Amino acid sequence: MLMAPPSKSWRECIRNFTWAWHTVIMGTGATSALVHAFPYGNGNPAIKVATLIIFFLNLLLFVFFTGATIARYVMFPDIWLKMIRHPTQGLFMGAFPMGAATLINIALVAHQEWNFGGIGFLYTLWGCWWLDSIVSYLIAFGMLHAMIVEQKHTLESMTALWLLPVITLIVASSTGGLVSTALKAQSIKFAIWTALFSLTMVFIGLSLALMVITIYLARLITNGPPEKPLVLSAFIALGPLEVAAGGQMIFSFFFCGAYILWSMGICWIIISSSSIFSVLKKEGSIPFSITYQGLIFPNAVFALLSVQLGNVLNSGFFHGFGAAWTVIVFILWLSIFARTIPAVIDRSVFVAPDIAALPLPLHINELKLREAVISIL
Repeated sequence: MLMAPPSKSWRECIRNFTWAWHTVIMGTGATSALVHAFPYGNGNPAIKVATLIIFFLNLLLFVFFTGATIARYVMFPDIWLKMIRHPTQGLFMGAFPMGAATLINIALVAHQEWNFGGIGFLYTLWGCWWLDSIVSYLIAFGMLHAMIVEQKHTLESMTALWLLPVITLIVASSTGGLVSTALKAQSIKFAIWTALFSLTMVFIGLSLALMVITIYLARLITNGPPEKPLVLSAFIALGPLEVAAGGQMIFSFFFCGAYILWSMGICWIIISSSSIFSVLKKEGSIPFSITYQGLIFPNAVFALLSVQLGNVLNSGFFHGFGAAWTVIVFILWLSIFARTIPAVIDRSVFVAPDIAALPLPLHINELKLREAVISIL
């Protein structure tokens, strides 16, 4: 059976290439971290190979997606303000620094555990982390400003996507904890600076995230779950758990905080699953879109937190629970990845809600052809 020809040109695909695509980097990066942290057979060479394969795949996707994102706003500069003013699409900007942070995490693993690169490589990663942290701050407070001034929101239309800009600070702080640990052998001063800066980020990000989660719970109680496909964003409420997933930050200062966040994760897994199942029962199905990728990262963070708790407590329960959740996340990542590939091939997945109602601008050749036809007529 022959496949139907793609409905969009590649130029139109670039025009519809949204920030939501960077959730693929987030999910793939978190999956590579999960594979590396798997509590059973952790020293197995197969785990090392699998971690590196997923890491290099993610690095390739990051370069490609970043290029496509830059191309979108260079080729169609008028889209930028439309994206900022859209009530959901601008929020996905937070996925960019979070995806980059997952790459830094595994690069640090390669440096520390597998002796990849030298001191110069470590300081390069430190510089990348500072850049990622600055971008995270700009997006967190820039998008909060845009939500207040440029966008229109109501409690009824709220989704867990509100969390995406502020979670950038939490993810960057977690990576900062890992960088700080790696720097201790080279410079105590740099390690302390990194740790203090990370603590500031985590306190700001976590306080804002808990405020938004409270509002989201009120929204669910008063208005029910969001409509499809935005109901899939419900699991983003697990995202703030990344603060504990890095281990170094929370465990060093207040271990109980990690367990509290894990308990909150159980609560939001139940609430999020209930919301999705209620929409499935009502609507029958949720059409596939890039939004599905948002399921992977928060669940991977929860699995990673479970594994870290198992390591600290030397608990068979948390190790087993974390391993089981890791398998679930890995299967979820594979299945969504497998569904994304044919959707990319037929180009049906390239849909940008912020410009959906706008006509596609004509290419210069199309304009010349139209002018020629008009002159003939």
